[in-house]
Amino acid sequence: MQADRGPLAGLTVIDWTHVLAGPFVGYQLGLLGADVIRVERADGDDMIRAKAADPALARLGLGEAFIAQNAGKRSIALDMRDARSRQAMEALIARADVLLENFRPGKLAKLGFDPARLIERHPKLVVCSVTGFGQNSDKRAYDHVVQAASGLMAANADADGRPQRIGFPLVDYAVGQQAAMAVLAALLRRSRAAEAGESRARGEWVQVSMMGAALTLMAPAFAAPLVSGIEPPRSRSTAFSGNPLSGTFPAGEGYLAIVCNAANQGEALLRALAQAAAAPEEATALAQAARAGEVERTQQILGSVLSRKSVGDWVALLDAAGVPVSAALPPIEAVRSVAHEWPDVSLDLPGKTLQTKVPGIGFKSTEMLTTQLRTPPRRGQQTREVLAQAGLDASSIEAMLREGAASEPSTD
Repeated sequence: MQADRGPLAGLTVIDWTHVLAGPFVGYQLGLLGADVIRVERADGDDMIRAKAADPALARLGLGEAFIAQNAGKRSIALDMRDARSRQAMEALIARADVLLENFRPGKLAKLGFDPARLIERHPKLVVCSVTGFGQNSDKRAYDHVVQAASGLMAANADADGRPQRIGFPLVDYAVGQQAAMAVLAALLRRSRAAEAGESRARGEWVQVSMMGAALTLMAPAFAAPLVSGIEPPRSRSTAFSGNPLSGTFPAGEGYLAIVCNAANQGEALLRALAQAAAAPEEATALAQAARAGEVERTQQILGSVLSRKSVGDWVALLDAAGVPVSAALPPIEAVRSVAHEWPDVSLDLPGKTLQTKVPGIGFKSTEMLTTQLRTPPRRGQQTREVLAQAGLDASSIEAMLREGAASEPSTD
């Protein structure tokens, strides 16, 4: 493999997905060098294309969330009600290594692309299906619904016990990570079968559900009742360990998260507070309450002490003392610490060019992972190019575009 190519260079991925979870799978594989071909409807944009804070991006079908997980891909737009489009799709799949889809269970087969049949016909193909609750459930699923069904909202309940949603589509991205891992596992199995000299390449159908992915995140919440049958008491105001010196506290100019899971961390926090802001009697009362496990009393005193300095001052002091601490940062501030390592893309907008960063792969290596990514595509931007690579002649492609079996962006 060339040094300037990603580890999945040479692999072709058909990304027949929509919204967030499915496209995120294709995006990760594309970051690692795969050629990812996004398949879209000829007559309408994915919701995530049109949802944009910037009206100029919305008009182009390049919503910010779309840009954040579709750079590097090519887009082809087809009407699967047309036999020519289905034939073109068959030709694309025949040349592909991976097919990603996140239709409701059974929909792919109704469209004429049953996974079992595809694998039999194309033995090297890996089909990855992402669903809400698995292939045997027709229950409609969105991130919010799965957060509730998985226990995630209950585990994140507020002080009154009301279940709360994590404030972004966590499960969509968790299932995307799981699906990408499933695809890589299947590709590795296929590669090992080829190395072993097996006469038939080994493709497979991997099935990943949002519910399953959410439950893999929840192990700390259900481990005790699952294993021992005991539901341990927990305070919603402390860290998972239950240490009363852990939690989220208001301080000057923001909020501070402190976690003291180990005894030496708690002692370091008490010393730092006594030296920096607490009166002697107050420091003694705080230490006694903490050592007695009195959560409310401990956190009442702790909150009072922390309110006397700014978040920045406390982070500097507690970092120096070896106490695990952070300001509770807004997402945009947090991402700036790593965005300089992420890929750059350029977007040609009416009257201007927008230079932006898009998320990177999330891990590092001593070898090349991600090369320069192409600009996030408009719907059908590479329709002609991809259909030609699938073997269609120019006149057939022109007829499909003219008759609505395929589409490409307007030149207006």
